[in-house]
Amino acid sequence: MLFPIQSGNSQNKFQDDQYHLAEEELTAEDQRILKCEHIIYNPESSNKDIYNAYLEKYIIYKGLFNYTQAIENLELARNVGLLTNDKEKVETRYKVERLLVHFDLLEFDKVIEMMPTISESNIKYLDVETQGFYYSALAYMDIRQENYVEGDQYLNKALKILEKGAPKHLPLVYRKKISLYKKQGLHDKVIESFDKGLYYAEKYKVDIYIIAMYDDISFYYSEIGDFEKALEATREVGKLATKFNGNNKSGRLQLLEKKLLEQRRNRENENQNKIRKIYGVLITTLVITLSLLFYFYSVAKRKRKIAELEINSIRSDLERVTQELNESGQNKINLNNYDLTDRQNQIIALVKQGKTNKEIGADLFISENTVKYHLKIIYDILKIGSRTDL
Repeated sequence: MLFPIQSGNSQNKFQDDQYHLAEEELTAEDQRILKCEHIIYNPESSNKDIYNAYLEKYIIYKGLFNYTQAIENLELARNVGLLTNDKEKVETRYKVERLLVHFDLLEFDKVIEMMPTISESNIKYLDVETQGFYYSALAYMDIRQENYVEGDQYLNKALKILEKGAPKHLPLVYRKKISLYKKQGLHDKVIESFDKGLYYAEKYKVDIYIIAMYDDISFYYSEIGDFEKALEATREVGKLATKFNGNNKSGRLQLLEKKLLEQRRNRENENQNKIRKIYGVLITTLVITLSLLFYFYSVAKRKRKIAELEINSIRSDLERVTQELNESGQNKINLNNYDLTDRQNQIIALVKQGKTNKEIGADLFISENTVKYHLKIIYDILKIGSRTDL
């Protein structure tokens, strides 16, 4: 009885909280987090829905370089995802994302350790973006080992995939191209990769990619001794970074989640108080009901005892009246006071036994008519009207 009330209240409360938070200035990331929270804590959400919501939170925090929160949500996504029918797909996505996190954190030894655990045949389970990121990471690992041909092949594969399905992430690949061509001393290709990467970053308004492109080209100009252009690019990075302020965004999201958690706890406390009140009413009602039942039982028991006493009294009165009648002689006949034959006494005794005239005749070996004859004489002698009086 209580569960649907509680879950319904939780649903309405969540919507109220979301409306309250909407009154503030919510960023796009705030709105995405709110949507994920709504799905995760909605009792009607499936495991698949919850898995995708946790995965979305992982992507949000990873994009803000908050890898602690990102990994935490990735682990939660995996735990829920393994409860669905897509276990292989979930496990593949988890392994690739962990590899990418290690890659972003420059933990290349862990990247190398994880690479053999990911089968090329399972890459089909990944979405387009993740496939592009994965091949870009493999390309960079090859470039570090000076396997430039293999690295370039991976980068071209990533470009082809992202161009069709997720062009906003093309700057990520062109950054790797800058690294590849810089190692090979191909200046024109470095500049060409920078221009293309910056074009897509500005076209799709991905601030973090714009900053990254300027940062990469700043390092490149410094390495080749063009300090004027390096300073110009560095100033652009500073200006854009101040505007982007990824750390503050990450902190804001954590505060938002903390606020939502506090609201959920308050709702749970309210629901517990309601449940305690309902239980209190139920217990009170039960006690009153039991008290009334005990009262009515006691009343019925007393009435039964009174009725038994009345019946016993009536029985005693009947026995007394019967005895008085017997003593007055109104209902008893003393056969010794009458001159009856042995045959007549035999018949009277058999009548008292409840036997019929026919049965009496059979016992005395006389006819039924003879029995009737003797009874008539007996009635006359005793001055009674029927055999019942005997």
